Formats: sequence, structure tokens, C-alpha cells
Amino acid sequence: MNRVNWVGVRNFLIIAAAAGLVFVSQEGFGLTTGTASLIIQVLFLAAIIAFAYNYFRQNELAWLVLKPWQRYVIIACAIGIVLLLLVGFPLLGDRLTPLGVLALIAVLVLVIVWVIRESRRFR
Repeated sequence: MNRVNWVGVRNFLIIAAAAGLVFVSQEGFGLTTGTASLIIQVLFLAAIIAFAYNYFRQNELAWLVLKPWQRYVIIACAIGIVLLLLVGFPLLGDRLTPLGVLALIAVLVLVIVWVIRESRRFR
């Protein structure tokens, strides 16, 4: 009685599919990956905007307590993050690596966190 190990067959098919994708991508998968990348980017930006909207709705009083300059800094940093995510990689590609663009985004996020922490500090 020969029994088939279905887990092994499944794992083999997964590995074969991944290898097939790599092979196809080397032969001419560029347009499809570019489109998929743009779709993922738009979905990611929509998720960030939804998160910011939900955060604002849950913390509306905290937003109103902020000083006007703190609000402007948060809004400017948020716009900067969205712009860097949309056009930062192609626009700054000749000056910065993708890791550099991600570092700029991280700095803007840290500025937002710093402003929020400073606004909640008791003096």
C-alpha cells in the first residue's frame, strides 16, 4: 500500500510555483510587476489615509488641544510622507538610494511622534 504524502506534494508545488515566477520574471514579467507595484502602492496609501482619519476621529480633542504650529508641522509632515511615497523614489533616484528615501520618511514620522509627545508633556 503506497500512500501519497500530500503535504510533501503541496510543498513541492509551492516551491515549483515560486521558481516558475522567478523564471518568468527574468524573461519578461516587467509590465505585470510594475502594475502590481502601483496597485500595492495605492492600497498602502489608502490604508495610511484611513489610519490617519480613524486616529483623528478617535482623538479629536487631542487634535484641538494642539497649538496651531504643531498642527501645521503634523500636516506638513503627513503631506511630505505621502509625496515621498508617491514620487520620492523616481524623483530622488539619482540623488538617493531607496533606503535614503525610506530614511526621509522615517524622519518625518519621528517628527510627528515628537510633536505629539511634546504636546502631551506636562509642564
